[in-house]
Amino acid sequence: MATGVTKLSEYDEKPDSKSPEGWHRFWTKEKESADKRLRKWTKQGNQIVRRYLDERTGGSDGGGQPNRLNLFHTNISTLQSMLYGSTPKIEVSREHQDPDDDVARVASLLFQRMLEADVASSGDDLATALKACLQDRLLPGMGTARVRYDYDTEMQQVMDPETLEITEAEMLTGEYAPTDYVHWQDFLWGWGRTWTEVPWVGFRSWMTKSECKERFGEKISSNLEYVNQTPTGNDNKEETYDTDQKNNVQKAEIWEFWSKDDKKVYWYSPGASLILDVQDDPLLLDGFWPCPMPMMANLTSTLFVPRADFVIAQDLYNEIDELQTRIYTITRAVKVVGVYDKNAGDSAGRMLKEGIENDLIPVDNWAMFAEKGGLQGVIQWLPVQEIVGTLQTLIQIRDQTIELLYQVTGMSDILRGANTDQYTSDGTNQLKAKFGSIRVQSLQDDFARFASDLDGLKAEVISKHFDPESIMVQSSAQFMPIADQDKVEPAVQLMKSPQIKWRVNIRPESIAMVDYAQLKAERTEYLMSMAQFIQSSSGAVQAVPGSLPILLEMMKWGMAGFKGASYLEGTFDQAIEMAQNAPPPGQNDQNQKAQEDQAKMQAEMQKIQAKSQADMQLIQAKLQGEMQKQQMDHQQKMELQMQKSQGDQQKIMADLQADLKVIAAKLGADLQVEEAQTTFAAAEEELQHENKMTEIGADHAVALTEKRADGEMAAALQRRDREE
Repeated sequence: MATGVTKLSEYDEKPDSKSPEGWHRFWTKEKESADKRLRKWTKQGNQIVRRYLDERTGGSDGGGQPNRLNLFHTNISTLQSMLYGSTPKIEVSREHQDPDDDVARVASLLFQRMLEADVASSGDDLATALKACLQDRLLPGMGTARVRYDYDTEMQQVMDPETLEITEAEMLTGEYAPTDYVHWQDFLWGWGRTWTEVPWVGFRSWMTKSECKERFGEKISSNLEYVNQTPTGNDNKEETYDTDQKNNVQKAEIWEFWSKDDKKVYWYSPGASLILDVQDDPLLLDGFWPCPMPMMANLTSTLFVPRADFVIAQDLYNEIDELQTRIYTITRAVKVVGVYDKNAGDSAGRMLKEGIENDLIPVDNWAMFAEKGGLQGVIQWLPVQEIVGTLQTLIQIRDQTIELLYQVTGMSDILRGANTDQYTSDGTNQLKAKFGSIRVQSLQDDFARFASDLDGLKAEVISKHFDPESIMVQSSAQFMPIADQDKVEPAVQLMKSPQIKWRVNIRPESIAMVDYAQLKAERTEYLMSMAQFIQSSSGAVQAVPGSLPILLEMMKWGMAGFKGASYLEGTFDQAIEMAQNAPPPGQNDQNQKAQEDQAKMQAEMQKIQAKSQADMQLIQAKLQGEMQKQQMDHQQKMELQMQKSQGDQQKIMADLQADLKVIAAKLGADLQVEEAQTTFAAAEEELQHENKMTEIGADHAVALTEKRADGEMAAALQRRDREE
C-alpha cells in the first residue's frame, strides 16, 4: 500500500470490532501518519505566517537593520480586501425551481431569513469565520470551518394528558446551528489523492479539566494529559513560536475524528489509553462531513495536500529582499568623504570642518603646496559617481524583479491600484487587467463555493434537526405578508421533508470588493449596445413575425457575460415566455374584426359621453354666472349702505367738534378775566406796601398801575365781546 496508509493487518481485530484500547491504537497510528504526511506543509505554514507578520530575526544581512521590502504582506492584504469586501448575500432555492410552487417559495424565504441572521459581524458568526478561513487560504494554503447542532434545555412543569398530573420534564428551549472556524493546524485528514478519496477528517479542540469532566465524566477526565496550549499546538520541535506565547491554563488535546467508512465519530486524546467516546452519525448529513471541502492552494491529483502560494514565488520575494538590503547598504555609503596627504598640512581637513562661505584658509609654505599640485595633489575623494551608478542599477533590477513577481503571483499593477505608464494605450491596460485577474477570479469563485457549501450544511442541519416551532420563531414567520400566512405551516413541513433538496448560493460578486467605476462603465456600455440592438431589430420583428423570442434570447445571452446578470435573468425568462405564447399577427382575423367593432362602439360611446359632459359643463357655467351676478348686486347694495352710514357719522363728528371749540373758547376767556383780577389784586397789595415812597413817585406809580389795569380789563372785555 502507499505511504501513510494504515494497514488493517497490523491490528489483531477488524475496525468494526475493536475494543476502546484497540480503537485508540488505530487512531494513534492514523494521526501519526497524517502528521508525518503534513509535517513539511505545517512547518512551511508557520514560517509563512511569520514572514507575513515580518517576524524574521534581523535583516537579510543578519544585522537587524530595517532593510527589507515586505511585498508579501501588501499582496496578501490587497487580495484579502478584494476577495471579501462586503457582507455575503445569501440566496436559497429548491434544486428544481418551479415558478408556480408558492409553498417552496415561502420555505426558501424562511431558510434565507434564518441564514441571514448569522451573517452580521458580531465576532462569532459566518462573516468572522469566512474572514479567518480566507486568511488561512492565502497564507499557509488551507482554510476550513464546520457546522454544529446545539440546543438548550431546562426542567419545566408539564401536565400528563392521560393522568392530568403535573410533573417535571426536560423541555427544549432553544436550537442553534453555529458555524465554527477551524484553525488550519487543528484539522487533519486521511490519505487520499482527491477529496472524495479521503476516508476521515479530524478536528482538534482544547478542553479544560472541568469541560472534560462535563463531557466525558470523572473517570475519563482524571486520566487525561493536560498541557500548556501553544499557537501551533503542543509541539515546539520546529521552534516556530516564542515560548512566552503559551497558554497559562493547561488543557487536554481532544481530537474528533469523523470516519466516513463506518459513519461514526470518535473522540480521541493522545494522553489517554483508550478511546474517549464513539457515536453514530450525529448530524445525518447527506455528505456525512460536518465541513465542506476546504479551500486548498495548488492541489494536484497526486496527493490531497496543499502547497502555499508563497512557496511558488518565495525565490522572487527573497531576491527582492536581498536587492533591498544592498540598496540600503550602498545608500548609506553615498557621502562626501576622501583622503589627503598628511605631510601637506592640516589645510585640507580644515576646509571641510571650518570653512564657511566667502572664507579663505591660510596655507603655510605656499610654494611647496603649489609645487605638489595644490589641492588636487593632496586630496583624493571617494568615487561617489561609481557608487551612485551601482545604486541605480540595483534599483532598476529590483523594480524588474517586482514586475516579474507580479506576473508570477497574478498581482498586476493595475489590480493593485498603481499608476501605469502614461504612454500605454487603454487597450493594453485593459488586456493586462483582464489576464491579471484570471487567477484572482478563480480564487474568488472558490471562496464563494466554500461559503455557499458551508451555509448549505447549516441549512441541512436546520432542516433535519430543528423543531417546527424553532423554525417559525427564528425565521420571524409571523411577520410574513398576509397573503403568505396560510403557506407558512406547509412551508415548514416542506423544509423538514428529507426528500427535498435545497440549494444555498452565495455569488462571488456579492462578497467581493466592488469596482464601482468599472461596474458603471460596463453597465453603461451594455445599455447603449442594447438600445442600438433594439432599434436595429425592430424592423426584423415586423418583417419576420415570431422572431421576438429569438431576439430576446440574444439579449439575455449578451447580458449573461456580466457579473450580477442573474438578477435580471428571471425577468428575461418571463418576457421570453410571454413572447412565445403570444399569437402571431394575422392568425385570428375574426377576433381582430370583433376587436375593431368593439373599438368603434367604444369610440361612439366615448363621443356621446363627451357631448353629455360638454352640455353639463355649459349648464354649470350658466348657473355659476347667475350666482356670480346676484352676488355682485348684493355686494353693491351693501357698499352703498356703508357709504351712507359713513357720511352721517362724519356730519355728527363735525358738529361735535364745532361745539367743543365754542366751549373751549368760553373757558379760555373766563380764565383770562380771572387772571386779570388776580393781577390787579396783587398790584394793590404791592402798592400798600410801598408807603415809604415819595408821593410823586407813589401817585405816578398808582396812576400807571390803574391805567394798566383799566387797559387790561377793557381789552379782556373786548375780547369776550368779540368771541360772544
